[in-house]
Amino acid sequence: MLSRNAGSTVAAAAENPLTIGNPALAALYDLWQRKRSGRPAPSRADFDLADLRPWFGQLMLLDVIDGGRDMRYRLYGTGLVSIFGFDLTGRRVSEVADLIGTRPLEEYREVASLMMPAHVSRMSPSAREYLALDKLALPLIDDDGRVNKILGAIYLSPVESKPRNTG
Repeated sequence: MLSRNAGSTVAAAAENPLTIGNPALAALYDLWQRKRSGRPAPSRADFDLADLRPWFGQLMLLDVIDGGRDMRYRLYGTGLVSIFGFDLTGRRVSEVADLIGTRPLEEYREVASLMMPAHVSRMSPSAREYLALDKLALPLIDDDGRVNKILGAIYLSPVESKPRNTG
């Protein structure tokens, strides 16, 4: 899995579990780990809506498309819309770089290709300002064992956000 703060670390999910400071993201990661049941990743079918209720609003579900070169937001939670000021449901990640930057597509490609979770803490652009955030992206597999979806959640970080440079 990837944990990005100042740098990046890659390790196998079973060998080196992620250390996540945000309690909500840590709980989602723990749920993902339990649902794996010895597999590299769980499938979307392994999760009931009731399982995900604690994260409603902060969740996103992406379809892996074009052989992993792109992703499409199948779900973009209402809490994320409130934080960032835009709804990405139904949009390709490659088409919204002007809103979210290029890093998310790179991160999601790594999650899909390595079949490992990613935890990211960084500044992110929104429609209003740059925000400090914590994001978790978790691979989900199909019946053939290929990553076909990414389940993620984003929370604002307790780190103070800084204003966008408009000059």
